[in-house]
Amino acid sequence: MERRMTEEQVTKAIIRWLEAAGWEILSFDYPQSGTGRVLHPAFSTSKTEGSIIPDIIAHKDSTLVFFENKSRYTYSDFEKVERLRHTDAYDQDIALLAENRHFGRTFYGIGFQYGQHLTEKSRKSWPMADFVLTVGDDFSITPQYDPHHIFG
Repeated sequence: MERRMTEEQVTKAIIRWLEAAGWEILSFDYPQSGTGRVLHPAFSTSKTEGSIIPDIIAHKDSTLVFFENKSRYTYSDFEKVERLRHTDAYDQDIALLAENRHFGRTFYGIGFQYGQHLTEKSRKSWPMADFVLTVGDDFSITPQYDPHHIFG
């Protein structure tokens, strides 16, 4: 029987996997930790309205990836990622975050704990994201959906 992981465990497992594959972690956020990098939409006059805090931001070669992680599949996370994929409102803050790193490709995706039922249930939502990774009970990472070949 699978045990339920926390969002923090999912995030830590993905960070370890990314680092082992040569990705540089630019920012990460655990639930209620306040450690992540806040991205504000351009031309916002509010400190918080429209702001996002990705769970992981990583860079490798000319690619930036942004993760929204959960302990299980959540449709609203796919909706959030889909909105991010189709806006340039955060481009200014993303460029500041990346500093002098070259990037030509930016991708937004989801990470959550693997469970056969949840993974199957989520399949119809995968095209809303650029990638979907799952974390197994042994903390192994499986790219379930990676049409851009970001992770190999």
